[in-house]
Amino acid sequence: MPRASLIAALVAAALPAAADAAPAPSSVKLVNCSVEDHEAAFYARMQLVPGASRMALRFTLLEETSGKKPERLKVPRLRRWHSSRPGVKVFGYRQGFRNLRENASHRVRVDYRWYGQDGTELLRATRRSARCRQFVELPNLFARLTGELPTKVHGVVRYLAVVGNSGKAAATSVPIRLTVDGTIVDTVTIASLAPGEQREIVIRGPECTRLVRLEADPEKAIAESSEADNPHELDCAALRNIG
Repeated sequence: MPRASLIAALVAAALPAAADAAPAPSSVKLVNCSVEDHEAAFYARMQLVPGASRMALRFTLLEETSGKKPERLKVPRLRRWHSSRPGVKVFGYRQGFRNLRENASHRVRVDYRWYGQDGTELLRATRRSARCRQFVELPNLFARLTGELPTKVHGVVRYLAVVGNSGKAAATSVPIRLTVDGTIVDTVTIASLAPGEQREIVIRGPECTRLVRLEADPEKAIAESSEADNPHELDCAALRNIG
């Protein structure tokens, strides 16, 4: 697929950041990955640090093909920095791409800058996103918390979940990790998941006080068409209110 079609189809849109955003100074997420449409979208965000007045971020698109090192794609519109207004505390930006090459994976590198009132650079950071893999036949794992049930042991509950494969190829030895309040509780392994298959699982763990996270293939060892739906997080109240 010609690179020119990728460049011409670049899509970008500034988005307001959520009021309850996480406290991390900077992050980037893969928010959409479509093998059928050869599209991907990434969302980067950053928070103001003490002493800073303004923030800026810039995307770089990286492409990986089998057996080759990641290659930086020269997309002219990605050269510009996206800047916040002075005094804005949280700044977010969504960057989309179309006409991505088949049989390759794509991710972004995001560079972040924080500036003082006089324009002096105070801090910089770099983050890389998860990969959007544009392969025709790959598994696509997902994990979803569905509730919790009490046990006879005080402070221990059973976490209910559904894990599955919405991709076009089977996945074997699939690890599923449960994290409660930031602490890894257990990792179970599902022998195989056929295309379109999903299973209900139960993992025992301590009763949560803040947040529960379930993630399929947490070390990203399994090649997938998308890793965007591998993790699922819920606060404790939301989890208990399911159903």
